[in-house]
Amino acid sequence: MKCVSCGNRKGKRACPALGGSICAVCCGEKRGIEINCPLDCVYYVEGQKQHQLKVMHQRVRKEGGVSYVRRAELYNRNPAVFARLEKLFADSYRTNRRLTNKDLASALELTKNTLDTEKKGLIYQHQGENSYANELSTNILIAITDYKDNPEITGDRVDLEFTIKVVDEFLREAKFYVDNDPNPQSYLVHILRYHPEESPAPKSGGGLIITP
Repeated sequence: MKCVSCGNRKGKRACPALGGSICAVCCGEKRGIEINCPLDCVYYVEGQKQHQLKVMHQRVRKEGGVSYVRRAELYNRNPAVFARLEKLFADSYRTNRRLTNKDLASALELTKNTLDTEKKGLIYQHQGENSYANELSTNILIAITDYKDNPEITGDRVDLEFTIKVVDEFLREAKFYVDNDPNPQSYLVHILRYHPEESPAPKSGGGLIITP
C-alpha cells in the first residue's frame, strides 16, 4: 500500500490523522507540522520525546542544567504567557515559511531592548533592518501587553521584570539553535510541533473540536 501522504513510498505506519498508511519519512518530517496529529498518536508522542531529548543533551553539555532549572521556574510562575508566545511563534512561521531561527532571535532581541528601555522609564520600540523581525517583535509586544497592562487579566497578570525574563529565556533558546543547529528553521519547527494547526469548527452538527 502506497503512503497516503507522498504516494511514492510504501506506507508502513497507520496514520490516524490522514486515515491511511504513511511512510516513515513523511511521518517524521510532517507530523505536527503539515499533519494535524492527534496527541495520543504513538509516533507523534515518541517523536516529541526524542527531539526534546536531543536538544536537552546538547544544551546540558554546553551550558549545564541551569538553563532548564531557570526555564522551569519561570514557566511554573505563569505557563499561560509561555503558551501564548509559543503559539504566536508557531502561527507566524505557519503564515510565513521564510521565517528563520535568526529572524525569531532578532525579534526577541528587539523586544527585550524595548522592554529594557521601558524599565528605564522610556517608551520606545526598538526596530532594525529585518522587516520580519520588526513585525514579529511588534506582535510579541502586543501579546505581552495583554498580560502586563490589561486590567481585565487578574490571575495570569505579570509585571515588567517577569516579562523581560521570559523574553530573555526564549532569546537564549533561539540563539542556542542558531549557533548549534545547521537547520535554519529548526527551532521554529520544534515549536510548531507543539502547536499544530487547530481543526476548523464544523459549520453544523455541533461536533466536538479537537484542539491540542
